[in-house]
Amino acid sequence: MTQFDSRVCFGFSPTMLFPASFEDPLVHLTAIEIGCHYPHYETFETYLPDDRQLREACIRQMRASGKTLHYNTPGVFQQDGPYNPCSDEESFRRQALELMKKQVDFAAEAEAPLMVLTGAPDKGPERRPELLKRYMDYLLQVAEYAQKFGIMIVIEPIERHRFKKILLGPTTECVALILDAQKQGAANVHMMLDIGHLPLMEETLDQMFSAVASCGFAHVHMGNAVLEPTSVFYGHTHPPIGVQGGVFDVPELTEQFVRMFECGYIPRTPGGERARISLEVRPYPGSDEGTSIQLMYEKTRAACDAAAARLGIY
Repeated sequence: MTQFDSRVCFGFSPTMLFPASFEDPLVHLTAIEIGCHYPHYETFETYLPDDRQLREACIRQMRASGKTLHYNTPGVFQQDGPYNPCSDEESFRRQALELMKKQVDFAAEAEAPLMVLTGAPDKGPERRPELLKRYMDYLLQVAEYAQKFGIMIVIEPIERHRFKKILLGPTTECVALILDAQKQGAANVHMMLDIGHLPLMEETLDQMFSAVASCGFAHVHMGNAVLEPTSVFYGHTHPPIGVQGGVFDVPELTEQFVRMFECGYIPRTPGGERARISLEVRPYPGSDEGTSIQLMYEKTRAACDAAAARLGIY
């Protein structure tokens, strides 16, 4: 085990690496089967198919290769429609809750230790207090149901003012919601950082770490962003690390690792509980998926090692 692996439980999203997975459950299964052969990654960030046979096949593949699932809920909950947990239609809110409970059941089948939840569609500043109240009601019920299986719920901030336009956007507001949920008894609800979203949210690393100081965090997604409108990777697209026009490469990842060491999320001494960190990235243009994810492992490991060396951690 390398120094990086002894401190970080590292994962990636097979569905992001094989984007056709989002449209085709068979491609989803294939992505998981292929991902099981990438030795440097211990965890997968994805959801499971509705089809029972496909779902069981995915779970068998992960168990056989020793991969752990971090259950990332499907994007349907981020859309305005019959599964919007904050919809004005009460029947839609009930449907959203029932569908999310089914996702919890799927996560439990795979023995996933955590689930990633995002917000619902934003409706503007006038509606936010009402929508946040609805979301809190929904979150408390989901958390209580997940607690039966020992599943942690982590909340992922996503940009609110552009691109996806999700209700749970600014990190400070996500922290406030999590602290409120914990006060109301949802002890299994925690904060997740998605550093790849920071440029899209127009927040800085300092702002993010300052905001989460009061509640801590339990999971991290890393990635990249492209802010050049002419790029095919512009916006909320999960571009690969170091892609042309991207915001983040090894120097920027090194700074991110420094901050995670400094706040204690990554242990300075190997042997303790390792930090959960995963990549949500697409392949490099013109490169195959295996080469892309291997290169991004090397970049991420090099950044973590550089951060440890700068801090005198060996």
